[in-house]
Amino acid sequence: MTKFIYLLIVFSTLFGSKLYASHPEAKFGTYGIQKCETLNEYQKYIGETVKYLPTDPPSYTDKQEFKGSFDKEYIISEIKGDNKKMVFVLKEKNGKAKVKMTVNNQDELYSFGKYTFCITKDYSIPLFLVDKFNKDKPSLLGRKFTNPKVKAEYEVTDALMTSQKSSYSFSAKYPTLHFVVKNSITGEKITVPAETAEHDAFIKDLSGKYISTLVKVEKPADSRVRYGKTKTVELDGITKYNYADDYIDILIFGTSQEFKFLLKNVSQNSLKVVWNEAVFVDFNGSSSKVMHVGTKYSQKNDDQPSSILIKDASIDDIAVPTVNIRYSDALKEWVTDPMYPSKPAEIPGEVKLMLPIQVKDVTNEYVFVFKVDWIYNNPELLK
Repeated sequence: MTKFIYLLIVFSTLFGSKLYASHPEAKFGTYGIQKCETLNEYQKYIGETVKYLPTDPPSYTDKQEFKGSFDKEYIISEIKGDNKKMVFVLKEKNGKAKVKMTVNNQDELYSFGKYTFCITKDYSIPLFLVDKFNKDKPSLLGRKFTNPKVKAEYEVTDALMTSQKSSYSFSAKYPTLHFVVKNSITGEKITVPAETAEHDAFIKDLSGKYISTLVKVEKPADSRVRYGKTKTVELDGITKYNYADDYIDILIFGTSQEFKFLLKNVSQNSLKVVWNEAVFVDFNGSSSKVMHVGTKYSQKNDDQPSSILIKDASIDDIAVPTVNIRYSDALKEWVTDPMYPSKPAEIPGEVKLMLPIQVKDVTNEYVFVFKVDWIYNNPELLK
């Protein structure tokens, strides 16, 4: 029985508070109830007009713990209790209904037989200060955002409390202050978080993607000698990345996560791709092993047998940096992170793939060098 109770407590702690019910954690900023140390300090909120703003969709806790209506305004008529546990008494504006909210002035998930409302330094209860927002709103409108790279400017035409919708109530967030901004050229309006509006207003204008272009291949000058002189073949930034010499004919290109290639043996001898020695070099110059088709994610760091190509044979394969492969505890599956930087970088960099190809008894290192550029989706929107 003791073991069962222990497991029940662990389950409730790990899952119950996260997925099924927890105390509301609203972050309304200056338009929410601020943390005070004493009951007496909270008395300043008596007489304030408030509205309960749930998540979208309303969470289980919102619907179970708040006994009023989400679409009605209330007046805080009384705040009683002590410094640690209070009761907010709300009276319906232009009505007679009353709602009581038990509020802990500290973080406490489960208390007195039920989930609780809490006020901490990090979050508050979902009571939105309507009067303060209405008073401040005129001063928020008309603000303009500019970006030195973008032709248009964005003007704030509205301010509202909203949140991003979620299909699951346990992952839904409470509303935060958002701005509706208008593009000065197209007139298009978008809604962005007020806190990051100066950046988010220009997300579409500055959106784009990384592309990699094969610019050169470093190959052995003498295939009979390993670690001999290297010959560099310069390319013209072609889009069909094909390279051929007396031994290999390869079509290769890079995606955001891997290199794909079709390699053909055009020599008179069998060739080997020595996967244990293959190397990827990233944007910052750091190197990593690679894995290819047939290698299990869980064995990414194990030895990998060489691929053997007889005369005129070919292989259709990929090369993925093992450093970018990880197991996601959240998704419960293996994921591959991009080879490129997480943020746009207008100054081009390089990524490299070294494929060791054994010719007879000598391993030749072919280094494929790709220039990486950020390409804007809508260059016509830029200055």
